[in-house]
Amino acid sequence: MALRKTAFTTALALSCGLSMLAYAHSGATGIVKERMDFFTQNKDNLKAIKTHLRDGDLGAIVPLATQIRDWAEKMPAYFPAGSDGKPSEASPQIWLDFSGFERAASANYQAANELVLAAEDGDTKAALNAFKATASTCKSCHKSYKLD
Repeated sequence: MALRKTAFTTALALSCGLSMLAYAHSGATGIVKERMDFFTQNKDNLKAIKTHLRDGDLGAIVPLATQIRDWAEKMPAYFPAGSDGKPSEASPQIWLDFSGFERAASANYQAANELVLAAEDGDTKAALNAFKATASTCKSCHKSYKLD
């Protein structure tokens, strides 16, 4: 009975989460939708990397971290002037301090690249540290450049 209740609760939470994601992206088009999709993929990749680290599967981390790194490299190009406003969650601070935003994306690139290299080398400790650094760059950028 407890297992059935847990399974139901998990399914309900996932359903609500997916519904909220669909709602958050509703109405988004063009470059705003594309960048929202890239950020969603990033979040999913970080969750998967965390699981692979726990399981010791460093090989599975490489393509996920590579996607994060590659998105970080092209991220600033997905924030042209005038691409703010609903449903975008981008803070106006991006355009007020675009060079700071570019530095934040570069820091994310560097951290994700370290994660790729550590995973390729099979270095679990370095991969864990690089994962923490990558997640930290995401959090830092969101704090400065994403609306709540």
